[in-house]
Amino acid sequence: MVQPPPLGPGPPDRPEAEPTKTRLGRILAERPEERPRIARAVGGLLAVTLVTIAAIGILLIWHLRRRAGLIREQLASGCNVSLAELELPELDADADSDGSDSPSLGSR
Repeated sequence: MVQPPPLGPGPPDRPEAEPTKTRLGRILAERPEERPRIARAVGGLLAVTLVTIAAIGILLIWHLRRRAGLIREQLASGCNVSLAELELPELDADADSDGSDSPSLGSR
């Protein structure tokens, strides 16, 4: 089967295309043997970033727990709250014996 010729110009070849704009791209294009060394450097930077984020997270959790404990201590010693005494209505013993419906706590 015969393929038709492409319409218009084909994709530009890589050497004729624009040079890579990043410094890392230019270094890799000029010296491909440096790729393992650059990979180790980038991996090291990622590891340092991960350790830094973990350390900040641990310090943040420690700080929040410590602050919560200090706030709890201040609240426990500074607030003397007493609940008002609730007076329950006295129920007649005679009302229960005559069979009438008396209000009770279970009827709610």
